[in-house]
Parts: sequence; C-alpha cells; structure tokens
Amino acid sequence: MSQQYLVVDNGSYSIKAGFSTGDYNENNALNALKTQNSISRTKDGLIYIGNDYLTQTNNYSGINIKRPHEQGHLTSWETEKPIWDYTLDKLSPKKELDLSSIHLTLTETPFQLPQLSINTDQIIFEEYGFNEYYRCAPASLAPWLNKTEAEPNDFNLIIDSGFQSTWIIPVIYQKVWWKGVKKLPIGGKLLNGLLRDLISFRHYDITDEPLLINTIKEQTCFVANDFNKILQNKLDSKCEFVLPDFKTTITGYVRTKDTELSQDVQSLKLFDERFSVPESIFHPEVIFDNNSTSANNSMIQSTPFKNIIDLIVESIMSCPEITRPLLSGNITFVGGTTNLSNFKERILYELKKELPGDWIVKSKPNLFKNYDEVNWHGGLNLVNNDIIDKLSISRKEYFEHGSNWCQNHFGFENIIN
Repeated sequence: MSQQYLVVDNGSYSIKAGFSTGDYNENNALNALKTQNSISRTKDGLIYIGNDYLTQTNNYSGINIKRPHEQGHLTSWETEKPIWDYTLDKLSPKKELDLSSIHLTLTETPFQLPQLSINTDQIIFEEYGFNEYYRCAPASLAPWLNKTEAEPNDFNLIIDSGFQSTWIIPVIYQKVWWKGVKKLPIGGKLLNGLLRDLISFRHYDITDEPLLINTIKEQTCFVANDFNKILQNKLDSKCEFVLPDFKTTITGYVRTKDTELSQDVQSLKLFDERFSVPESIFHPEVIFDNNSTSANNSMIQSTPFKNIIDLIVESIMSCPEITRPLLSGNITFVGGTTNLSNFKERILYELKKELPGDWIVKSKPNLFKNYDEVNWHGGLNLVNNDIIDKLSISRKEYFEHGSNWCQNHFGFENIIN
C-alpha cells in the first residue's frame, strides 16, 4: 500500500485536516475537514467532542467549552487525544485508517516549550504509530501556497492572527527567521472577552454564552479606518443583532431594514462596541481602559504597550537589510481573526506610514474564502514536493535515536544555530 500524506493544522480554535490527493493546483483545490478543537459540556451535563455539539441546538445556551491549548501551547493531550480520534474517524468514516502507512505533517505554535513538543512526538509515534512525521510552525507552510509556480516565494512576512494570539513571522528561503518572530498576545479569544464584558455591562448578562459572543463578533465587528473619526460619529455604526430565541433562530443574526420581528424577540443595539473591541489590536491600552482595576492603576496607564504595527516593523527590521523591502511587499494574512472586515486594509495603511516611502507595502491575494485555511493548503503543496522527504523523520528513526531526536531535528533552537 502506497504512503498517504495527511496534513493537520492543529489550531487552538479548530483543527484543519485532510489528505493530499497528488498534484495540487487551482483546478483540484480541496476543502479541509474542520473540527472544533474542544470538548463541550452542556448545562444538563452532556459531553460532546469536536463538532458534535453543533447538532444540539437546544443546548447552545450555557454551554461550557474546554480546549487543550493554553496561551497557544498544547498543554493537555488528555483533552486533545479524544478530539484527534474524533477527527481521524471523520476523515475515514467507513474504514479504520492504517496510520503505519501515513505521513503526518503537523503544525504547532512557534516557540513551543520543548517538553510539550516532546510529548507530542511521543503521542504521534508511540500512541498513533504514524509512519513518517514533519512538525513545523504554521507560518512555514504559508509560502507554499503559491500554486502557479513549482517553488514557493523566497520572502514572506506572515501575519497570523488566530484564537489565542497574533504572530508576525518572517520566512526567508522557506525557513522561519526566528530572530524576527514577534508575538502580540491578542487574538479572537481576548476580543470575545472584551465584547462579552461590554455587552454584559451595557445590555444583557451573556457571560455564560461563549457561542453567542463569538457569533456577535464575527457578524458585527469590524476594524475602523480612522478610530477617532468613527468614534465621533458612532451613531452611524448602529447595528441591531437579534438574539436567538431557539424557535426562529438558534444563533442570532443582524437585523436588516426588511426584517420584521415579533414582540417577544430580544435584540442588542450595538454602536462603538463594533469597532472599539478590534481596535485593541492596534491600541492594546483599550484592554486596560475597560478594566476597573487597571484603569485606576497609574503605573499600568503610563506603560507603553507595543501594538501590532510596532511589532511588524520590529520584525521586518530584525531581518537582514537586503530582505526588508522584499518582506514588506509579500505579506500573507493567516488566521480566523484576520477575517474581520477591514483588518488587512488597516494593517497595510498603517505600515505605509511607518516604513520607508520607497518600499512597496502589499499583501498577497487570498485564494480562499477563509484565512484560517491558508496554512493547511500550503501544507498540501509542500507534501507534493520532494523536499518533504528531507524534512521528515520516520518511525524507525524515532525509536532508534530516542525521544529527543525529533526535537533536535525540528526544534527552533536548532534552526537558529
């Protein structure tokens, strides 16, 4: 039996997984199997793994969600393994997969703690028994997304804004330039928390409604072109979100001019919440201004916090001088948070003001509907290149050299040195 190639982008919010089918091009683009990377417990005590809770629409309210990632790091394989088992079953529902004939390409967060990486390697080879394995940072797959050429772009600046945090990662000649990697600890999870606090303070208590909060964010929030200007005219940003009544709607929706509502339907009228929450990515001090403890702390208020633009500029300037304008001209946006309306345009606009005037600042076009699938599609292209054989480790090598072998081969310290 010939070896199959499985690509798993193991995000902290969702897992994107799927097999390569051979030559990967514009005409046979595949869709990833998306699994919620979580175990859910409803208010009546029922447990659901992965996507199973999505069919339990009557139990959305008061649902409790546990994720195996903390601060972006995979810390709990006790939680992750049942989700992986669920995902593998969904990939091949009619027959059990023979993992001993499968090559796995797996992503993990940059600067993962070595012991956590070693734990993952042990699970891959000793628990699951995959035949071959390549572990990498998600951003290192994005340059391989270029499907019109045989080789990936040599210079890429990846802005990966996911659920836990936002990473700025320069990739030069298909290798992560680790000295230029920067992290902003703001992602979709923190934005959800800010939105929850604002709505609960001003309108209704929705602290126990994580699915509703995420839906409101995705459907109503946007990044402002000019924050101060739009704040002065915040009434123009009025939006009415109809709350779920579990009869006519189970998730809620944005009301339009033509929408007629019954008298018993509840709704939220949102104004500056829509743009002030995402603005924390550009002005992290917004987070502390909305917290009673930090808002009254003079030391915190006087502390300069680096925003995403500061970190992007620092990342570019940490790279070799000759590569800097090449990186600014090849920016790739990745991650679910970058799906926020006007996110990409605001980043490029702010960067043009900070970088030298003769540099080109532009992003690569997104070939897919959702930015959170970019790394997975790049991985499909990588496994169809002969270089994957040089990057990978076999199960035989793992047992021959011991558990530290993978870390020595894949670890970022090895790449820096």
